[in-house]
Amino acid sequence: MSEIFFYKLKNSSSELFLISLIEKSLDNNWNSVVLFDSIERMEEINDILWSYKDTSFLPHGSENDENSKFHRVYLTCKEENPNDSKVIFSIDGLLVKNINSWKRCVYIFNEQNLKVVDQFHLYKNDIDLSQHSYKSFEQDTYGKWINSN
Repeated sequence: MSEIFFYKLKNSSSELFLISLIEKSLDNNWNSVVLFDSIERMEEINDILWSYKDTSFLPHGSENDENSKFHRVYLTCKEENPNDSKVIFSIDGLLVKNINSWKRCVYIFNEQNLKVVDQFHLYKNDIDLSQHSYKSFEQDTYGKWINSN
């Protein structure tokens, strides 16, 4: 059974929140895939992962690199799992079609994006809870996470 997580951001950057979740996944010794809706968006996050801290970076690869199976964090515009990932992240409103390919699917979105908010609301209604479990979280005005199932 796959777990599906929805994070509705109010006061946070989706990019920085994504980084924190990728780091937690690596701490759990899980490889991850990050799914994007465009090459431009993928390259934007690629740059951020190399430079988000002055003293370190988050090693990763993308569909543009060779040896994709050796990258702990893999960036792509295609739904694929070349590095035997346990988790897939989507920050652009893309729905994962083959949920069973991962232990965990994580959707990160901003509450101002009403189209994506509505899309995920409908998607949650369609999830077969006998095969998958889901949890929804949203930030309060102070940035604290509240369970919103």
